[in-house]
Amino acid sequence: MASEDTRKRYRIAPAIFGLVFLLAGLGVIVLGPLHTLIKHGLTSGWERVPAQLEYARLTSNRVADSGTTNAVDARYHYVYEGRPYAGRRVGYDRGSDNISRYNERLVSRLERAQSRGSLKAWVNPDAPSESYLVRELRWKKMGFMAAFGAIFSGAGVFLVWTGVREPSAASTGTGPIASTEKQSYWLQGFLSFAFLAVGYPAYAAMPAQLAEGNWYVLFFLLFPVVGFWLGYTAWKTWRGWRRFGPAPLSLDPAPGQVGGDVGGRIALAKGSDEGEWVVTLQCLKVDASRSNRSGLENMLWHEDQVPEVRELGKGMEILFRFEPPDNLHASGIQGRDQVKWRLLLHGGGRHPLRRTYECPVEQGTARSAVRLSESHVRYHEQQGRIRAISEAAEQIEVRRQAGGWVLHSRIGRHLFMKLTVILFGSGFAGFGAWMWRLGEPEGAFLYMMSVPFLLIGLPLVIGGVFMMGRSLTVSVKGTRVSTVRYWLGLPLWRRQGKLMHAEQLTFHGGISMGQGGRTTDFMALAVKDGSKTIRLAEGLVGRPSAEAFRDNLIRLLELS
Repeated sequence: MASEDTRKRYRIAPAIFGLVFLLAGLGVIVLGPLHTLIKHGLTSGWERVPAQLEYARLTSNRVADSGTTNAVDARYHYVYEGRPYAGRRVGYDRGSDNISRYNERLVSRLERAQSRGSLKAWVNPDAPSESYLVRELRWKKMGFMAAFGAIFSGAGVFLVWTGVREPSAASTGTGPIASTEKQSYWLQGFLSFAFLAVGYPAYAAMPAQLAEGNWYVLFFLLFPVVGFWLGYTAWKTWRGWRRFGPAPLSLDPAPGQVGGDVGGRIALAKGSDEGEWVVTLQCLKVDASRSNRSGLENMLWHEDQVPEVRELGKGMEILFRFEPPDNLHASGIQGRDQVKWRLLLHGGGRHPLRRTYECPVEQGTARSAVRLSESHVRYHEQQGRIRAISEAAEQIEVRRQAGGWVLHSRIGRHLFMKLTVILFGSGFAGFGAWMWRLGEPEGAFLYMMSVPFLLIGLPLVIGGVFMMGRSLTVSVKGTRVSTVRYWLGLPLWRRQGKLMHAEQLTFHGGISMGQGGRTTDFMALAVKDGSKTIRLAEGLVGRPSAEAFRDNLIRLLELS
């Protein structure tokens, strides 16, 4: 386990990072809408006097990622108490933007007022050299800047709070552990607001940009789609929270034990006899140098279990008990990495419930006092074996041939997974290609930015297309193994080796996909023959199915 000093150091990092976000967000609000409102109030006593417009023009600036922004540049003259003055300030605005066509329309209004002789300027009676041509509040721009500042400030407050708060009793396992959904629907709602608000300038400018032929602006329509989806997710999470209550987790033993048991109880305020409940225990590794609250997660181990459900007053109690392998790490900082243990609860039938818990786990041999009934354990172990054998038989075709067996991993399986890989890669590759195209007029920086996206996206697209059309045929005759790799029915290459002992069979992890916090592994079974690794079957969904297929193959080939 990491020392207290180490934990404090890693808590300070997100706090400092959050402070930067907080100050940036407050700066946008103070220097933007708040400054405008203060100016509007201070100029309420200024006097209007006739003015002569020397010129008013629209200045444009081409920005690669925002299209064309513009501002109003003007010069005018006026006389106050018999003395002539010249002014350049048009309104409260500073800088250029492309929020609606306000600036373009303002130039036209000023020119019309000049031609009619009705142009007037607002003059500060205490300092007549200070003046404006218009005293107007641009609500669209102010709203966007306020939303943008609020998003940054809110993210900053969350990160600062995450870093400075003291660990609760739950973080050591000595008290009830609240699920992460306690804050998640607030976070999802905040992100929903953020996606809807950030795209606001693009929505306002979309008609004008489309008229200019800037079709890339349609990309910003993804923002409201994601925003509404996050809002819907937030509503579903809030509804589940209201229906089933906080659902605290009580570990037994506390903390959980690597080398012993990770068991406990989850109390739900309302019972449900619909559908089947599933509890998943995960051990994950996170790069702690990124911060102890973020970074890419790598699944080290996970296991599903059907818990035992018992009535508890008007609600119910969910009991579980895992025995994780003793070669896994305890939770906490391990060198440059952080190890997390996570418990997931899913079920509820027509009213689905999902809960996620961060569990403290340490090295030890303590056993849980939670006892699942023998009938429950026996029944679900039997059902699990039946399900795994059935799924393995459906995934890999096995048939007899003269002198042996043929294993066939057919084309066209797991289309959703493969399409997801292709779409994900296409998004990265497409964005990289777009930046590469912009690099020609904008400079080398965009060329450099496009390369990482292309290096991620193109291999994913190529790999996804290959997986979409691949198949594998394996012939086993005695100890001789021969394989042929096909793509769209065309043979690509052949491999040969020997299979004599069951110990030669090994699993290879392929792609892992996560949904609702749960992870599905697509595994391959291979034979190790000296320095060669020859694949026998691929696309086995989940370790139970993969292990069931391996065990059946050992019996089928009579391996020792």
